[in-house]
Amino acid sequence: MRRNVLRAVVALVAAAVVVAGYLQVHGDFQRWSDESALDGACDGLLDRNVVRGVLGTGAVEIENERRGVGLVGCEVHVYGGGAVKISILDTSQAGQYPNSLFTGPQAVFAVPVGHGWSGLFGSGWKDVEKADLFSATEYEDVTTSLVLKCTGTRSPKSLYVSVTTTGDASLDDPAERPGFTRIATSTASRVSKARHCEAELGKPVSSLDLPVTEDDYEPLGTAGGTCSGIPAAHGMAIATETARGGAPHETCLLADADHRRRYKLEADFGPYAQEQLFLAAQSSFEGAPDSGTPAHQRDPGGRMSWTSAKCPDGRALFTLQPWADARERLDYPRSNTDLAYERAALRAFAERSAKGHGCSAPATP
Repeated sequence: MRRNVLRAVVALVAAAVVVAGYLQVHGDFQRWSDESALDGACDGLLDRNVVRGVLGTGAVEIENERRGVGLVGCEVHVYGGGAVKISILDTSQAGQYPNSLFTGPQAVFAVPVGHGWSGLFGSGWKDVEKADLFSATEYEDVTTSLVLKCTGTRSPKSLYVSVTTTGDASLDDPAERPGFTRIATSTASRVSKARHCEAELGKPVSSLDLPVTEDDYEPLGTAGGTCSGIPAAHGMAIATETARGGAPHETCLLADADHRRRYKLEADFGPYAQEQLFLAAQSSFEGAPDSGTPAHQRDPGGRMSWTSAKCPDGRALFTLQPWADARERLDYPRSNTDLAYERAALRAFAERSAKGHGCSAPATP
């Protein structure tokens, strides 16, 4: 009887040793497989330690490896930690791919990354219809996009890196907000070196503003960011704006005293301007921006007025479009006085935006 019990105990111990050994080997293999997948994702341009620091130590799955002329992309999913979508683009291809450069959704204005980076930080809503426009907890799909201005003789003119984090993350805590940029900045550093870009990189991002909703307004007369200097006249009383901070895309929204939105002004620099001019060249509407014409004054039947300026990284584009409901948009502007105000607003917006980016004075619209 004792001999049978001893045999049973020995068998159990042996089985436990085998199982433990299997689990250790299997765990080691899983870790090796995960680390190998991260090292190879997006042409090896990700920093595995940074990705782990942001998304955690769970099992890894790489999906949707994308390839194209000047384009590299991938998605990284980490079990229990979230997912990121990464795009790396030679900006000479801007406009060739749908929505290739991030500007943020219409109702949520992206803000500058700052800290020496030319980039944007923004987000969408979990549910546009039900979202509480005053609650940062309603944000999802947090995106950081960066433009690298290359100086290398063997490199593209510029490169673009975009990282979108998907999940239930909240942007409420200012101390945690910069964490959303870590994968983008580390990837930009690797991309600059691997592509011989030799870009001047920014500093670690220590603070970030929240994305700005279209209902986050202030008196136009006190605006100090992208709406600064625009005359508070012709009924325009309210502004929704962001800081400038070297962002490649800037937005200003104007409304009247009754909070009716009237005009949206946008500034695009570098590849963002290049993309807008490329897309405008593909369109058929009269009065679209033209790289060969420095400015255009909107007539009563036109869709926009615009002007441009020469900058160190190419031509910048500044546009003004009416912003109203569908019925109002059909009959606005209503007079030459409307058009005169549009010219004054666009001129003030473009002059300050161009100066902030070291560009020449914009052409007079």
